[in-house]
Amino acid sequence: MGDTHKDLIFLIPLPGGRVARVPIDVLEHYVDPSARISHGGEAEEEDVTAHSMSVDPRTGASIWHTDWELGQCDYTDENGFPQSAYAWHRHPLGNEYTEIYQK
Repeated sequence: MGDTHKDLIFLIPLPGGRVARVPIDVLEHYVDPSARISHGGEAEEEDVTAHSMSVDPRTGASIWHTDWELGQCDYTDENGFPQSAYAWHRHPLGNEYTEIYQK
């Protein structure tokens, strides 16, 4: 492989410790210009929002992400104890309630 843009391969972490090898050409078809990740990335360096929240690029408001993302999250376990984990998770109700992806 050369160093051209079309030869780039990205490793995408998947639940269960699996990894997908995806060419950039395939990923480019799925780019959403209005979406921003909440956990990690260069744009987050200036993010001053509460933990687990991101800034809505359209309104500038702090929001809870409802799509599945891999990142640090706080949640309450089945015994009522606060936990912190690096896991696939989302906030489906648009608040601090967190669902952890478990297989």
